[in-house]
Amino acid sequence: MARSKRPSKPPRVAILLETSTAYGREILHGVAQYLRENGPWAVFFEHRSMQDPAPPWLRGWDGDGFIAALYPPYADLVLKSGIPAVDVDDQWPSSGLPRVQSDQEAIGALAAEHLLERGLTHFAFIGYPAFEWSRRRRIGFETAVRAAGYSCDVYRESQPVSWAHQLSSWETEIERVSRWVKRRPKPLGLLACNDFRGIQVLDACRRADVAVPEEVAVIGVDNETLASELVYPPLSSVVPDCRRIGYVAAGMLDVLMKGGTLPGPQPDVPPSGVAVRQSSDVIGVSEPCVAKAMRFIREHACDGIRVEDVVEHVAVSRSVLQRHFRAGLGRTIHDAIAGARLLRAKQLLVETDLPLPAVAERAGFSCGEYMSAAFRQATGLPPGTYRRQHGRKRR
Repeated sequence: MARSKRPSKPPRVAILLETSTAYGREILHGVAQYLRENGPWAVFFEHRSMQDPAPPWLRGWDGDGFIAALYPPYADLVLKSGIPAVDVDDQWPSSGLPRVQSDQEAIGALAAEHLLERGLTHFAFIGYPAFEWSRRRRIGFETAVRAAGYSCDVYRESQPVSWAHQLSSWETEIERVSRWVKRRPKPLGLLACNDFRGIQVLDACRRADVAVPEEVAVIGVDNETLASELVYPPLSSVVPDCRRIGYVAAGMLDVLMKGGTLPGPQPDVPPSGVAVRQSSDVIGVSEPCVAKAMRFIREHACDGIRVEDVVEHVAVSRSVLQRHFRAGLGRTIHDAIAGARLLRAKQLLVETDLPLPAVAERAGFSCGEYMSAAFRQATGLPPGTYRRQHGRKRR
């Protein structure tokens, strides 16, 4: 029962979220949006991770409301306080408090849709079986895959993880995952329950000499942008609509602090989309020589390689490899090399301030004029115009 108390002006609200993850930070953005539209709160907030103990000030805190992910170190303190609270946690069984969370089954289903669109026919899931959110993502993924007529392999972890997702040994786990991935039929579409699990999968694939995305297309969840772009290849990710969660939670708490009642359980919030990066940007092909060639092209296209270098690496005849490329990808080896260079040039134009000659050199073009011609043919724009239209705004 929430205690009877006239709220402060402005209300004093404590926000207890895991800001070490994109998931928690995006919820904060949603709360901030609500406050911009509906008036200020005096917010008690500090950066936190799941491993942190309860903040010393929480015991006996005399505020007006909580928005919290009720992790074990402080769940009891919030529940026993009698202060109005909204739970945004999706890891533990219901606290009994008003709650808003992601639609985990919809997250899994969206990942399956993304991989099915790429023509894949073999699927797998790797998660943390001890956690409800991971289990629900797996169910959504498996259900969608099976509805399309396919089956789904599920990785069974060799090590238990703590509630904070800490493996006792990274090396032992990655070695086991690498053997598991190597045994799966290819090409494979794999959903990792979150982005950090996905990063482990990318490491395991590299150790197993399995090409990503040509042999295994990997997608994570949560869109941890920095982590996803630090790894190679960059990791695709389902994007939960956490800003919506934060906005709705703030609205619910506002009602409670004013003495109102909520109409009923809040529907789970579906994901907002997929951030597509290189780890799943593939068309499913079953021919191993094409997968091997595409991996070589992806890693060396900007080093000035030619078709002959690809043929030599794969160790099949040029005519055979060209035939498999046309059948599996609908393009030639030369087209694949040119496409990889163009993709790198676009990335450099959008994300850096490098001069055009430096962009051309780093992208593997022999000169700026050649890059400009390739850009005009592919986009209808010269590189400079493309940068002005698509480049990130930098201070």
